[in-house]
Amino acid sequence: MKYLNKIVFINSAALKYAEIPVDGNVHFIGTQGVGKSTLLRTILFFYNADKQKLGIPREKKTFDEYYFPYQNSYIVYELQTETGEFCVLAFKSQGRVAFRFFDSGYDKKYFLDNEGKAYETWDKTRETFGKNIGYTKIISSYEEYRNILYGNSLKCRNN
Repeated sequence: MKYLNKIVFINSAALKYAEIPVDGNVHFIGTQGVGKSTLLRTILFFYNADKQKLGIPREKKTFDEYYFPYQNSYIVYELQTETGEFCVLAFKSQGRVAFRFFDSGYDKKYFLDNEGKAYETWDKTRETFGKNIGYTKIISSYEEYRNILYGNSLKCRNN
């Protein structure tokens, strides 16, 4: 069985950095404007990869504008399986949301330097992975993303 374990926002959704565990029973409460809908939309997008059905009003920023305003804006989804953890990285590539899967649990050092600043390029993240963490090519098709997430083999490669 696999389940969503954690969501990490890096320069995303008006947050510099937030790590949110969702590894059990989760209850969202709070006043208006604290991020409940932001988190729920992120979870819905993870499972559906469909930006049209997130309930974002037309007068608000688009999904891409809000969640990926910068080159180094990321959402990392960490999943737990029977055999360990793996992550899905969501980011903007060529003007639209794309994904990479990598075969490791989330670690802040993969995306942030010692001063807490997000790396500007994939090359730096790949460098921090070293030789032991495999990753996929850029997944730009939502259909391919869903196929990998829901059962087709995860094809990770090392540097």
